[in-house]
Amino acid sequence: MVSLKESPFFLADDAVMWVEDTINGMTTREKICQLFMDPLLNMDEGQLLEFLRKYPLGGAPFRTMPVGNELGQELIAKMQQVSKIPMFFAGNNEAGANGTLRGGTLVASGSAVRATRNPEDAYQVGRIGAREIAAVGYNCNWGPVGDVLLNWRNTLINTRAYGPDPEYVSQCVTAFSRGCLASGVLPCLKHFPGDGYEERDQHLVTGYNGLSCEEWDATFGKVYADAIDGGTPMIMAAHFILPSYQRRLNPGLRDEDMQPACTSPELIQGLLRDKLGYNGIIVTDQTMMMGYYGMRRTDALVQTIAVGCDMILGVNNMEEDYQAVLAGVEDGRISQERLHDALARILGGKAMLGLHKDLSAKKERLACIGCPEHQSIARDIADRAITLVKNKGDLLPLRPEPGKKLGYVLLQKQSGSPMTLLGKGVASGGDSGVRDAIISALTQAGFEPEELPAGRVKGVEGFTSRMKERYSAVCIFADMTGFAQVNHMQLEWPGPMSAQYPWYIHEVPTVFVSLNYTNHLHDVPRVPVFINAYNDQPDTIRLVVDKLMGKSDFQGQYDELVWCNGWDTRF
Repeated sequence: MVSLKESPFFLADDAVMWVEDTINGMTTREKICQLFMDPLLNMDEGQLLEFLRKYPLGGAPFRTMPVGNELGQELIAKMQQVSKIPMFFAGNNEAGANGTLRGGTLVASGSAVRATRNPEDAYQVGRIGAREIAAVGYNCNWGPVGDVLLNWRNTLINTRAYGPDPEYVSQCVTAFSRGCLASGVLPCLKHFPGDGYEERDQHLVTGYNGLSCEEWDATFGKVYADAIDGGTPMIMAAHFILPSYQRRLNPGLRDEDMQPACTSPELIQGLLRDKLGYNGIIVTDQTMMMGYYGMRRTDALVQTIAVGCDMILGVNNMEEDYQAVLAGVEDGRISQERLHDALARILGGKAMLGLHKDLSAKKERLACIGCPEHQSIARDIADRAITLVKNKGDLLPLRPEPGKKLGYVLLQKQSGSPMTLLGKGVASGGDSGVRDAIISALTQAGFEPEELPAGRVKGVEGFTSRMKERYSAVCIFADMTGFAQVNHMQLEWPGPMSAQYPWYIHEVPTVFVSLNYTNHLHDVPRVPVFINAYNDQPDTIRLVVDKLMGKSDFQGQYDELVWCNGWDTRF
């Protein structure tokens, strides 16, 4: 049985009574719908409200970005009004409120916070992001990220994770969660049992964490144990297998029968509930990801609840998914006790936030979104995070040279695609305004920027001989992003034998600036100057240019993973 008076809920008697009374007054349909969270996409206001009357969901990872913050605030308020039980409204705000809101502040990615070596920066990310989304009516955040980056090839969490040091990751997780709770938002720690071991994307395939039990205990296990001891209220179970622990907890389990965490009794009940002693809410990662499908969906949904997860994120067809779980309740695969425990935790989390007492939303609260105070904090973190990885030949600082231009290249991927837009909360690249920001920053600094031609070198008459004459230096900016479409992310050049290739490192000083991923030295190992900037915001680009010119110092620190295990990346 769930104890709502213990960690992480610590509910008073009246709140416990509200939980129990509410459960006792619910119909079977209401109980089952409370287990689901769905983005509620492609519906107008009338359709949204009618849907929730028919299917009273427990929550929604709702996106107000398409409709704007004011209308989003109104819609959330109306959805709460039609809901007999207050709903969780969640957003992907790992780096700030940019993941959910128009004009929301991008405070700092996990990799930027790692570069500053200051866990209190994670607190500001959690606090500011939560404060801004709470103004619109959100009460839950899909963060912090508790993954440990062990594989330089991993791009799914490359910028999202707080690095390879589990102690530092744990400190940042604690700080981020503290910031969320300070702003009245429930943090959700993810992605149990842990991403960062391999490079594949669980949107496309079931992930694999191949650490031994002892290795996992010392890394991911430490992060989760510390977070549980600290009272983390919600954990997201992801689509990974952890063979070492699944074999230890179930010695007869065949490899082919191993299920991803969401449907694994060994990982949810055996490891998370029993071994780690977790009493809080467990929600799945998106069940529309391919990694979830270790069995038929109708069976997986039932098993998800039966093994100990409390909420299912993502709906295929609501009626079909509802009927699948209903069948599991009616035939006993989901016991009444298990159903009650799930509901108690869900409602306990809502009572923990006081949602049963106050759901008010005031338009004046919207003023904090993207406000100068928040932007100032974001600039300060960015300034301290920007990292000079190498400066071979002491090519920096750069200076404008009369009569010469500064060549630049901008490499992007999937710009404008739906997944890039959806991915803005977890990766900052792909914005068409980045080119304008680069040109503006370089021009204001006194340079005359000129984009290198995208065509073949041999197609540009006299290009090689003119390089030193025409350009004082070349700056390559990489702004790569995207997930759920490819299993890795590498540099993408405009065409074969392009003049933008860094062949000119022997002709003019060449600087490579990554505005997102930290692992690009794998693709440009011999560039003499390499910088990680961690986001593509105009302020950050201006700060990078200042540092290129020696107007301010590089303060960020890198991890050894930046060298990508290459033999030539340090040249």
